[in-house]
Amino acid sequence: MRQSESEVRLLGRMANLVLSCLTQEEAKAVAARFLPQLFPGETGALFVRHSSQDLYDPVVSWGEERRWQSFSSQDCWSLRRRRIHIVREDKDQPACPHADNADYEPSRWISLCIPMTAREDALGVFHLLVPVGAVGSSRQGGEGGQADVQDADRELGRTDAHDKGWDGGPDRAGTDSGDTLAGKRRLAALAADVLTLLLVNLRLRKQIDDLSVRDALTGCFNRRYLEETLARELKSSQRTGRQIAVILMDIDHFGQFTEVFGHGASGLVLRDLGSFLRENIREVDVPCRYGADEFALLLPDTSLPVCRRRAEHLHAMIRDLSLQDGHAHMRRITISMGIAACPDQGETMCDLMEAAKTALKNAKQTGRDRISVAE
Repeated sequence: MRQSESEVRLLGRMANLVLSCLTQEEAKAVAARFLPQLFPGETGALFVRHSSQDLYDPVVSWGEERRWQSFSSQDCWSLRRRRIHIVREDKDQPACPHADNADYEPSRWISLCIPMTAREDALGVFHLLVPVGAVGSSRQGGEGGQADVQDADRELGRTDAHDKGWDGGPDRAGTDSGDTLAGKRRLAALAADVLTLLLVNLRLRKQIDDLSVRDALTGCFNRRYLEETLARELKSSQRTGRQIAVILMDIDHFGQFTEVFGHGASGLVLRDLGSFLRENIREVDVPCRYGADEFALLLPDTSLPVCRRRAEHLHAMIRDLSLQDGHAHMRRITISMGIAACPDQGETMCDLMEAAKTALKNAKQTGRDRISVAE
């Protein structure tokens, strides 16, 4: 069954906007606009995989109100099997656990779960519920429906196991039912493919952005990013009166440590210190690798006294880190810190960073392994 011209136009418009999306928020807006138009009589949801967990979160839904919930890959048959999973009342296919959590009723709906994958990497799931009444009776005779489904699969490049029918065997659905469901299936698969391209595009864009602003070894932002962010925050501070603080830290005698223990050990120290900073700061704070053995923390909305307490807390935690299993190499290092804040030490990037550098130099000259506050 060929897609109507209106559906083709909608898919084309969605694909055109998809290629121009820069953020996930824009992607959600595009999906929320077009999916209800493509499937006006159906209910569905788009699930996107969490960046750091095996968890698929509902980001867009339409149609009848349902309790869409996050789920893991173990809760979806389409993700386990890496192919479309269709559940009908007159078939013996098991329903996905995540569909049951959304109050799926086989007597009312035909459930289609479509995995959104790229090079064996699962990015999301497209879940569509088609009303049973919209596809007619499923007990009529004939093989026309199965033939049309196979044609749809071949158009989409979905062959092999799919050609055997929805449940691995021949389908006995009638021509009307098969044609209608095959059309919905084909349209849903095309929409899922377009949205998969969107997710791949956003992932690649993020990877490119990270390469341009992050240090590969430590995972922290680089010096250029710090300077750009600090300049932007200082302009905002001048308008709003918000305070900004900077902690500049240096690994004591790191050159000697490298000479004695080698570049491998020094690399482990830098990696672990970068990881520690990223995991023990607020979401709004900006950790950066400022030099070969220097790190900087940019703390928005932080006064000088609060910054000092934060620095003391981090300093103590770094000492404790060396006592943990797998961090024995951290026992041989100490950290010196210098802190400064805007407007206490200046309102320009040059003044603020110079004050922090002077405080760091003072910490080193007075014995190292300590914190110095800019005057």
